[in-house]
Amino acid sequence: MNPELSDTALWSRLLNGEEDALDLIYKEHFQALYQYGMRMLHQEDEVKDCLHNLFVKLWENRRKLNPTTQIRYYLLAALRNTIINHRAKESKYEKIEANDNHLFDLNFTLESAYIRKEIMHEKAAQLAAAMNLLTPRQKEIIYLKYFEELDYSQIAEIMGLTTKGTYKLSARALEALREIMKVDKTLLVLLLLEFNKLHKWYF
Repeated sequence: MNPELSDTALWSRLLNGEEDALDLIYKEHFQALYQYGMRMLHQEDEVKDCLHNLFVKLWENRRKLNPTTQIRYYLLAALRNTIINHRAKESKYEKIEANDNHLFDLNFTLESAYIRKEIMHEKAAQLAAAMNLLTPRQKEIIYLKYFEELDYSQIAEIMGLTTKGTYKLSARALEALREIMKVDKTLLVLLLLEFNKLHKWYF
């Protein structure tokens, strides 16, 4: 995507019916949406179907959409709702509520480049193992906060929580990690930020 083109301007072009704007949005955000979707459905074909439906509806309903300054946040929230609706319609799934503990899955692994950093390796390995012990909801909020870098009000809307509830869930997730790793909160946050830069996701 053209770095000089803001989310506000690109979204405005979409709302005005410019097809190239939809194409730019798709190319810029597909990978992040795909990764997030795979953690909810775990089936590539179904995730791609949901993404297809999301972008079709985005185009068909463009005249009804509100302006946004953060396209990634809007799309993550929309995809989550699309997947919840998809799962509710599929006979192999029971109806999923927004607070369902089986909604989100994420396995953390380490990139080889990160492992080569000997000083950080031990703590990084502990962090990866600790995150795999979190509940699905705790994993999801860590993912959205520290990997997608959304703010709490955005996360609250995506996860169907109040902003206060989002703060509490985040605090519980961080406290769980801190207790497992036996480190202070400041070091934990620094580790998460570093992990974000060097982490590689595997399905």
